[in-house]
Amino acid sequence: MNNNEDKDKQWDNLLNLVENHTRTQRHLEQYADIGDPDNKENAMQKQEVREEQIGELIKNINGEHDNETKEEQLENIVENYVSSEGYIHNNADHMPEDMIRNIKKKQENREEQLENLKQNLE
Repeated sequence: MNNNEDKDKQWDNLLNLVENHTRTQRHLEQYADIGDPDNKENAMQKQEVREEQIGELIKNINGEHDNETKEEQLENIVENYVSSEGYIHNNADHMPEDMIRNIKKKQENREEQLENLKQNLE
């Protein structure tokens, strides 16, 4: 995949994340006084993960990760991997299948990135 295709996918992912975040935030605000508190907690956890993902995508699009050392990149990938694994573990029962598939696909990509970075560090 070339750099332009990567950027296009990052922009698409950013747009989808922001739309989902905005929609969920609106629902949380509109229905704050009703509903199941567990569902609200789940939604708030999703919002935190989305905010982190939005921040990372913005950094990637702006090239902020370009100047990171391999060790810093490795650390960021591991953090994101562990965070996503926890998210899946805690929320899989409440997530649509396509969302789970997308996150698992991202995890596979992170695993590949980890392997590539580890090989470059050796």
